[in-house]
Amino acid sequence: MIGNDCLILGKYGNAEIVKAKLSHAEYLQHHLRETDRRECMIANCTPWRALLYPLKSKSAETYTTLIDDTPAMMFGVVPIDQYNVGRIWMLCSDKVEERQKSFVKFSYDVVEYFQNKYYLLENIVPVEHTKTIKWLEYLGFFIHRKPFVINEYKVYRFVRCQSESVEIIV
Repeated sequence: MIGNDCLILGKYGNAEIVKAKLSHAEYLQHHLRETDRRECMIANCTPWRALLYPLKSKSAETYTTLIDDTPAMMFGVVPIDQYNVGRIWMLCSDKVEERQKSFVKFSYDVVEYFQNKYYLLENIVPVEHTKTIKWLEYLGFFIHRKPFVINEYKVYRFVRCQSESVEIIV
């Protein structure tokens, strides 16, 4: 899926987006933010598995954000069905918190890049992760505020559709 036409690769202030490598996942599994480790736990998944699965999936697109040549974030989309729906995801280290300006500079472009490839982007977010929820809303995601429970934790579903005129049914 990745070719020379990937529009999000490159420098964004102090950050650089590159194609993800196994070594990035090996590093990040030990350096995830507490909120990201918690999201892995809610999904009943180790950080290693969460980072490795998209890398090993032939249909997924997975990238790493480097800050000072160190992996600070991995993100991407894993197709989840034949109807052009993708599960968008991101796992980060604390370096992202230290360099929020660089992160904000490219986050909207990244979401737009994936939205142009998928009719619907979706995932879940723990109810308590208010900072993440505000960021998702800033990026144009709809947060379905009726929580449901996964592994005894309350989560919201979030979605973003290509067409703003389409009503999202959740």
